Amino acid sequence: MVRFAWTEQVANISAALHALEEQVAQGDVAAPGLADFKSALDDLRLRAWGLLMATSADDYKGFQERFRIRRGKEMCRSLEGDLRAGKLSSRHPELPELGAAARDLVTTVDETQRGV
Repeated sequence: MVRFAWTEQVANISAALHALEEQVAQGDVAAPGLADFKSALDDLRLRAWGLLMATSADDYKGFQERFRIRRGKEMCRSLEGDLRAGKLSSRHPELPELGAAARDLVTTVDETQRGV
C-alpha cells in the first residue's frame, strides 16, 4: 500500500496559497478558481478534522486541547513573522488589543505551569 505524502501535499497547498496571495497582491483580485479552491480547502479541512477525530476517539478532550494549542501557536508565530517582515501594517487598530491578549496569555500560561 502506498503511503500518503503529507509533507509534500502540505507544501503543495502552501505554495498554491502563496501564489494566490501574490496574484491578489499584484492587483489581480479576480483570481480564477479562487472560490472553488477555498471550497475545496474547506472540504479538506472538515474531512481531515473527521479523520483526526476518528483516530483520537479514545482521548477526544486531549486531542481537542492539543489541536487548539498547536493552532494558537501557529497563529502567533505567523502573525509575529508577518509583523516583523512588514507583511502586516503596524497601523491596524486591533494590534494593541492583540498585544494585550498575547501578554495575558503569557501570564496565564506561566501561572498554570507554576501551578499558581
